[in-house]
Amino acid sequence: MKKGTFVLNPEQQAAVDHAVGPLLVVAGAGTGKTRVITERIKKLIQHDNLPPEKLLALTFTDKAAAEMLARLDTVMPLGYTEPWVDTFHSFCDRVLKLEGLEIGLNPSYKILSYSDQWVLVRRHLFDFELDYYRPLSNPTKAISALLKFVSRLQDENTSVEDLQSYVESYVGEPEEIKRWKELSSFYKKYTELKLQQSAMDFGDLIVWTIKLFKERNNILNRYKKQFTHVLVDEFQDTNYAQYELIKLLSPSAELEVEKRSLMVVGDDSQSIYKFRGAAVSNILDFRADYPNTTMLTLLTNYRSSQAILDPAYSLIQKNNPDTLEIKLNISKELVSSFGADFSGSIKPEIIELDTLESEAEFIVKKILLILGQEPSYSYKDFAILARANNHLDPFIMALRRHGLPYQLVGNRGLYDTDEVRNVIALLRILVDPYDAISLYRILNLQHFNISPDLISKILAEVKKERVDLWDKLVSTPVEEVQSFLKLFEDYRGRLASQTPSQLTYELVHAVGMIKRLTSEESLENELRLKNLDLFLEKIKKFELSHYADTREIATVVDLVNYIDLMLEAGDSPAQAEIQDYDTVQLMTTHASKGLEYPVVFMINLVSGRFPTRNRSDAIDLPDSLVKERLPSGDAHLQEERRLFYVGMTRAKKYLYLTYAKSYGGKRNTVPSGYLAETKIETTQLSSQDFEGAESQSTLFDKNSVYRKPKPKKNLNEKKLVLSYSKMESYLSCPFRYRYEHVLNVPTPSKYSLSFGNTIHNTLRDYHMKKLVSPSVKIEDVLQMYKANWDPTGYQSKEQREGYYKKGEDVLKKYFEVDILNSAKTFALEKNFYLSLDQDKTLNGRIDRIDRLDSEDGVNEVEIIDYKTGQSKSQKEVDENEQVTIYALAAKEVLKLVPKKLTLYFVEHNEKVSTTRTLDQLEAIKTKALAVFSKIQDNKFDPTPGHVCKLCPYSDICPHAQKVSY
Repeated sequence: MKKGTFVLNPEQQAAVDHAVGPLLVVAGAGTGKTRVITERIKKLIQHDNLPPEKLLALTFTDKAAAEMLARLDTVMPLGYTEPWVDTFHSFCDRVLKLEGLEIGLNPSYKILSYSDQWVLVRRHLFDFELDYYRPLSNPTKAISALLKFVSRLQDENTSVEDLQSYVESYVGEPEEIKRWKELSSFYKKYTELKLQQSAMDFGDLIVWTIKLFKERNNILNRYKKQFTHVLVDEFQDTNYAQYELIKLLSPSAELEVEKRSLMVVGDDSQSIYKFRGAAVSNILDFRADYPNTTMLTLLTNYRSSQAILDPAYSLIQKNNPDTLEIKLNISKELVSSFGADFSGSIKPEIIELDTLESEAEFIVKKILLILGQEPSYSYKDFAILARANNHLDPFIMALRRHGLPYQLVGNRGLYDTDEVRNVIALLRILVDPYDAISLYRILNLQHFNISPDLISKILAEVKKERVDLWDKLVSTPVEEVQSFLKLFEDYRGRLASQTPSQLTYELVHAVGMIKRLTSEESLENELRLKNLDLFLEKIKKFELSHYADTREIATVVDLVNYIDLMLEAGDSPAQAEIQDYDTVQLMTTHASKGLEYPVVFMINLVSGRFPTRNRSDAIDLPDSLVKERLPSGDAHLQEERRLFYVGMTRAKKYLYLTYAKSYGGKRNTVPSGYLAETKIETTQLSSQDFEGAESQSTLFDKNSVYRKPKPKKNLNEKKLVLSYSKMESYLSCPFRYRYEHVLNVPTPSKYSLSFGNTIHNTLRDYHMKKLVSPSVKIEDVLQMYKANWDPTGYQSKEQREGYYKKGEDVLKKYFEVDILNSAKTFALEKNFYLSLDQDKTLNGRIDRIDRLDSEDGVNEVEIIDYKTGQSKSQKEVDENEQVTIYALAAKEVLKLVPKKLTLYFVEHNEKVSTTRTLDQLEAIKTKALAVFSKIQDNKFDPTPGHVCKLCPYSDICPHAQKVSY
């Protein structure tokens, strides 16, 4: 069978072939819903000749959107224009960036994360009229509760005016009336504050788009006309406001009349995001809102054996009558594609252990046993699911103790990793050398070679003499200690002259952190490098945000204060993940949604852990403001049961549900009530079953039943996407590519990149405004420049100010020439994905495409790429491979004729144009494919020489050559 070709079952085919009108696809776990969606998109574009830009697919997460695009890449022909595949938030962001001016929004708004919201409220806390929610003893106590309350209002599309109306009509005790007035005042002031700061939170993106569509009917009609076919994935996870958006874009009365379609795909049994505002009633109410709905139910499961599906169904039945089965009188009992009598079927087991330690040991032993029985299995085929992240810690310790590789998936806590804690401690010492806790942590770093005995002696003297640790170090005449002090005094002297990202980058190199982590290749070191890179990226984003808010350059003191606020806000960014290593996967059950594994362990299945105790919101929304229909049963227990069901249905062959009788408390645990609902038999194992277990040294000898496969990278198994800059990096030196794009070794900000991005973004904004308002003035352009200015990477204040003035001059000259230009701009910052093979894709973004006049109606265009560096000769432009790739993309993806390819050197206001032949386009394809193949084969041999002089990794690379000129 041809790769990318699927045989659909009748129900799947009916969903793919649906013509017009509303379609509800009830897709149970493992029934191939993503395949159905991608095949439907393929059919609409290829068979029905629908222009891709007329199709909108909305998903719930960035990961789901990326997966859908990746799957489309495998089923679509080489070279196609992407449809709009977005999350609800990214779709609304695109719309508001383009149309927000129509309702008075600044299209250059920034999007606030939760921690950004918390900090914004914290900084303006005393600007709010608060009393009840700002206790003197702990003024910041209620910030999280207030933000959660606002988020819930946004989920329900409840405006400031709606809440004010509710409060004005509220009848109750004086204290309650006062409380509600505070909440109404906070909501109003918080909304105003965000507008003043040109900022939006994620809820705003939805509610402002709804407001735009309702108040500007002409804009809504334009988008309705554009998106004739709308698809919504994970419909059960949408909230009320998101559903309102769908109904605006695809009104029921217009679908069949105007030959449009709306396809929603979901499963009420897998609705697990109530804490994010998801309204399971949306899927229950869809047929009432769209009376002419065609409904299809996908029941054939292609993942699990019937032995797993039956107990999962037994469990979820307990959510009746608040289910689609009862409401719509349908069956949702899944049938395994392997058949009921499948010989490879393994009965799921409930395992009761004595203690937490024996539960962890059981799982390790079972992993090793299955590896011995299943020759095709490796570590990545095993998943351990917990209700909460902290439940996984003992299992991590057990895996580590037995030497088995593991990885946390979707894990938070970037600031809690050792490597990031070390960097934060380094920064704290620079700001305050008398921070004894941070100082002690850094003294123990391997780089300083200070012996533990000496540190203990110094600490004892500090206590005895009652002096500060820093002062004691200053008076300690030991070479290692004095070297330590000299380093920090040196960097303290740079606090006023260097930006936080520059100083942090240099400091982590100075203490040997990067060199040590790159000297030995291992999963742990690679994760640590990626975590450091994530943290440095956060510092760079902070610098940009700080400048946008204050128009001042951030200092390390500002950064440390910001980190303190982030930690106080409970900010917990995700840690790095590496998808190309063979490891046991550990995650929360929520994080397992959409994944599948041959072997699944669900752990700690006791009352109080799974299901969790019901913790209602600190500030509840009144029922009159909750627009979703509430269930008749216990909503919390139903949600937890659905989550349990999701965990069970991740398993393909083996499913183990485990718990221990004791987790260290005085009382024995109570097994989760959900276990009995599965009707799986329980096996009791005592701690004696683990006594005398083989030690690590004998577990894997040649006579053992256990097998320990080697952890391996799987780069050649995954789809690879390369930009021209990545391809250029590999061609200059494959070992550099490894540092940059495999290990993600951090690099400092570069002023040339910051300046280039600023100019590019300003020219984009200028031409976008010019498309809708030809009367753009130079003052408008300079204001855009100010808003887009990126201050990072400059070596001094003088350099930064000099480049700012240079940018103004560049834009003034550009404007003088362009204002006379009659070119018809066709597209700005046009993204493309060019498939060279099923697992090899080139991507990029073309700065500008102008239409050229053509007598024969051919789509002839000029591709324009802005450059902020030195001008190039005609010969150099003729040989430029980047524009060759752009020409290839224009021809094969955008279906345009790239008659003219231009590099626009904006600093000199000089355009150098060229063309490309078909032979040149084929040659760049061949060259790119060779690069792809080498990367997928893990070929990263160094090519030392003159390239080392400009390489940012030359100080840590063992192959670097010192080159003199």
